[in-house]
Amino acid sequence: MIFIVYQGVGKSTLSQGDRNFIDLESSHFFVDGVRDTNWHIVYCSIAESLSRNGYNVFVSSHKAVRDQLKGSTERVITIYPSLHLKKQWIQKLYDRYADSGLEKDYKAWKNADDRFDDNIKELESDSINKIQLLSMTYSLGLEITRFNDAFVKQVRRSPNADNPFCNRG
Repeated sequence: MIFIVYQGVGKSTLSQGDRNFIDLESSHFFVDGVRDTNWHIVYCSIAESLSRNGYNVFVSSHKAVRDQLKGSTERVITIYPSLHLKKQWIQKLYDRYADSGLEKDYKAWKNADDRFDDNIKELESDSINKIQLLSMTYSLGLEITRFNDAFVKQVRRSPNADNPFCNRG
């Protein structure tokens, strides 16, 4: 499975503790400070290959990545916080940057500070299969397990093309 994940959700933390999850870090697709125009094609191809090999892959929520994965034959799920968590989420990202001092954490914080509402609305509208985080106290692994359990139950009840859980992307 591939998970399109909003910044700060906990993909790095979960993947460090569970070898079945891989955090495919998009910041590694810069060469000398520049990303190739088609970086997202290679990035998504790697994610799909890992998914086909049985891994759960966390990818970034960049628009180019979301658009590329719309045509994927792999199961794609989007994970993002609820709009009502805006203030707490931006603080969480700021705190992460303050602790790490990393440029990627600075960019994540500033992006959320500038575009949180737009980002979340875009993720919501672009996604068929989604996990919306409704509280700041959650377990990412548990949220994924709950989603998968609901998926299995729904497919068993209605294994047809009209079932939204059966759609790709």
